[in-house]
Amino acid sequence: MARAAVLGVHLLDAAGMPRRVGILSRDGEGATAFLVDEAYLRDPARPVLSLGWQVPGDEVATRGRLAARGDKIGLNGHLPPWFAGLLPEGALRDLVLAEMGPGRHDQFDLLMRLGGDLPGAVLVTPETAPPETAGPLHLERLAGLDLPQPEGLIKFSLAGVQLKFSAAPAGARLTVPARGGEGRAILKVPAARYPGLPEAEFAAMTLCRMIGVATADCRLVPVDRIDGLPAGFLAGGAMALAVDRFDRPEEGRRLHMEDAGQVVGAVGERKYTMATYETILNMIRRFSTDWRADVLEGIRRIVADVLVGNGDNHLKNWSFLFPGGGAVRLSPAYDIVPTVLFAPADQLALRFVGTHGFSAVTLRRFRRVADFLGLDPDWIEREVRDTVLTALGLWPAALREHLGAVQAERLTARLETLALVQEARG
Repeated sequence: MARAAVLGVHLLDAAGMPRRVGILSRDGEGATAFLVDEAYLRDPARPVLSLGWQVPGDEVATRGRLAARGDKIGLNGHLPPWFAGLLPEGALRDLVLAEMGPGRHDQFDLLMRLGGDLPGAVLVTPETAPPETAGPLHLERLAGLDLPQPEGLIKFSLAGVQLKFSAAPAGARLTVPARGGEGRAILKVPAARYPGLPEAEFAAMTLCRMIGVATADCRLVPVDRIDGLPAGFLAGGAMALAVDRFDRPEEGRRLHMEDAGQVVGAVGERKYTMATYETILNMIRRFSTDWRADVLEGIRRIVADVLVGNGDNHLKNWSFLFPGGGAVRLSPAYDIVPTVLFAPADQLALRFVGTHGFSAVTLRRFRRVADFLGLDPDWIEREVRDTVLTALGLWPAALREHLGAVQAERLTARLETLALVQEARG
């Protein structure tokens, strides 16, 4: 039996002040439900929590989405999909559960424990006494709210399977902070299972920026310049990757964001199956306040995935950022990895115009996407050609600079096998 509990859900506005959005409850049977506050529901100037509950230009339909119950409930301790999308997965989730101690811990407990340092500008606060299943924690007054501060190493939530930590810059060093909410960088530690993964991701992010992709700022950091982590977490290699958090642009400031998986309610492995690249581009077309620029950015990212061999660009690796003033923009790109270096038979994570195969992506498929979006196919084809030709001109030297000779040669030779490369040379 679960212990009944209630969480308050808040969203920081542009001035950094918390706005109460609603409550998330769990009953004694483990059923959970999110109920939007009436004051938030009736305010047409409300800050957006989720684009999935937003109908651009239609306030009545938006209120209907917010009030609807179907996608705001969960059973057996599972959260409604949008809130489940805030939680860590994989190794980081296992660490959090270990720190919570023995017992049965559900998603509601995880969210309660990590509610003071979630992705974006969402804050979750206990409105009833925290149950023992949330593990040891104390409450600390921040931003006018009593936010949970867990006892132990992990005080934050970062979605994704790869082991990562929230870190704070300290001169030339990085520190995993003692208090949640203080980290402004995501620290990806090396893993013995995938030797050279931080270096490979840094190289891919650099290559993509060279062809016009707007990437999150990142850098390699020697593991001996990282403080606050037990040595065992840094034993997998010489370098870690630090990625600046675009939802934490400066100390004490949080910007709201949500990933495409949250927008459509994709939980777990459905991040690979619930949508396609066309779905994402259509989301951008519908929600971005500068959609032409952001659709073109999305097109470049798809080209980059094909060229660099990134087979893990699933729904949770595409996000929308809310920079203020009612703007909604595609966030900087992140988690770009040449997965073909570690899984040579890898394919695109999402289907693109009917295919998952890198070598099957052609200019014709991009023209079909342009038609679908109501854009000029000649314009999109021109942009794709230019992006590919820029990569062919700049990447060979950059690959040799950022990767070892063997990996650089593998990626360079792989380019020659792609139909998109052959057509661009045309």
